[in-house]
Amino acid sequence: MYSLLEIFYFSIFNVLNSIKYPHYWICVFISFLQYSKIGKIEKDILGTYKRPPLLNTFYASFYGLFGGILGSMIFVYLKVIIDQRDFMYMLPLSLLLSMIHPRLICFSYSGGIISLISLLTRWPSINVTGIMFVVGILHLVESALVLLDGTRTKVPVFIERKGRLAGGYTLNSFWPVPFTIYINGGIPRPTILLAILGYGDYTLSNYPSKKAKESASLLFTFSMMLITLARLSVDYSLFKYISAIFSPLAHEIIIALGKHNEKSIDDINNSIPNGIRVFEVLPNTIGKKMGISPGDIILSINGKRILSPRDLESIIYYKPKIILAKVFNMKKGVTLKEYISNDESIDNLGLIVVPNEPEYTLIEEESKSTLLRAFNKFSQKKLTFKN
Repeated sequence: MYSLLEIFYFSIFNVLNSIKYPHYWICVFISFLQYSKIGKIEKDILGTYKRPPLLNTFYASFYGLFGGILGSMIFVYLKVIIDQRDFMYMLPLSLLLSMIHPRLICFSYSGGIISLISLLTRWPSINVTGIMFVVGILHLVESALVLLDGTRTKVPVFIERKGRLAGGYTLNSFWPVPFTIYINGGIPRPTILLAILGYGDYTLSNYPSKKAKESASLLFTFSMMLITLARLSVDYSLFKYISAIFSPLAHEIIIALGKHNEKSIDDINNSIPNGIRVFEVLPNTIGKKMGISPGDIILSINGKRILSPRDLESIIYYKPKIILAKVFNMKKGVTLKEYISNDESIDNLGLIVVPNEPEYTLIEEESKSTLLRAFNKFSQKKLTFKN
C-alpha cells in the first residue's frame, strides 16, 4: 500500500508527463475551439472579449492539470483497475445516445446502460465496478472544477420571462484533463486517460458564483454516492445492479432539480421602475474603477434621475469629465460613487444594464439532438409536399 505522499508524487509526475503527448494537445485544441465559440457570443453581446479565447484555454488547461492530479490520486488510492475494451462498448453507445439528446453523451448514461445489459444478459463481459468507479470519480473531479472555475466564462443574456425582461447568465466551461489509471493487461499497468470535462448551465434566479456552488454540490453528492456504491459492489454483487441503475437515474434527477430551482425562484436581474439595475461590469472600465457591482441599482448620475438606459446614454453623450452616481447596493444601501477624469472625457462606463423594455427577445429553449433536428426537417418537407 502506497502512502498518500507517494501517491501524490506519482500522480503529479504522470499527469505533468502527459503534456508531451500529441493526444493531450489535441484535447487542448478542441477546448480552444469551444472557447472561441464562447468568445464570439461574448463579443456579439458585450462588444468585446472579457478574456481572449487563448487565455481562457490556458486557464482551462491549468485547472485541467489540477483536476487530473486529483482524479489520479483517487484512482490510485482506491486501486481502480479498468479493462480497456470496456470503453469500446461505452464510446459508441455515448455517441448514439447523443443523437437523442446532447447531454446523453455523458458516461453516466452509457456506463449505466451497458453495465445493466451486461449484468442481465452476461454480454458483453465488462468490469461493472471499474466503470462505475470511473464515472463517479470523473464527476467528482468535475464538481471540483465547477466550484473553482465554473464562472470564468459566464456570458450575460436577456430573456423575456413571466411578462418582463430578465437578465441571466450562461455558464460554459471545458477542461482538458489527463488522468493516470491502471489498465488490466494481465499485469495491471498505469496509463494516461484523456478526457474533456465540460460544464454547461444557465441561471436567471442566482448569481453565477452561487449557481456554480449549487451545481458543484449536486455533482459532488452524486459522485460520492456512486463511488460508495461502486466500492460496495466489490464485495456484494447486488450493488453492481444498484450502481448501474443509480448512475443514469440520479444524473437525470440532478438535471431536473436544477431546472426546478430556476423555475421556482424569482429572477434576480429583472427590470425595475425606479432606476436601472446593473447586470454586468466589464473589466478595466470606469464602472469597474468606481466600484459598481452586478446587482447594484443606479438611481441618478450627476443629479439627474436614471429611469432607463436612454437616460444613462443621454448623460454619456455629452462626454463629461466627472461622474457622480447615486447607487443602491443590497448590503451597503445608498452610496455615492465618483470618478474624475483628468485627461479625456468619459464616453463609456462599461456597464451592461437591464433594459425596461425588450428591444429583442431570446427564447429559452433546450438544445435539440441531431436526430430530432433531422426528423423535424423531414416533417417540414413532407408537409410542404402535401400542400
